[in-house]
Amino acid sequence: MQIKTQITAPVLAAAVSLLQPYIPELSTQNLITAIKNYDNAQRPLEKQMTRKEAAAILAVDINTISRYIKAGTLKAAKIGKRAVRIDPQSVRALAERGALAESEIEEA
Repeated sequence: MQIKTQITAPVLAAAVSLLQPYIPELSTQNLITAIKNYDNAQRPLEKQMTRKEAAAILAVDINTISRYIKAGTLKAAKIGKRAVRIDPQSVRALAERGALAESEIEEA
């Protein structure tokens, strides 16, 4: 579920007043937090990536992936002597930043 527009104050107040008999500690801020957390909780766990998989997605060399990990650009966990697993969200974020940079170059 994704909130496409901002929920107005009167709508939030009405929702809180309807739910307070069932959840006495509910406040407007608690409701907003619960809605945001609901979206995050519904996402299935994603499989961690190998360096090779991340390199294929980002269209870079495996050595570049290692440099990104060392620099902190990609979040990774060492699971063995040489085995590393990379957080897919950090790969996606880097890919989006790269796409934005490419579009800025094309506009110039």
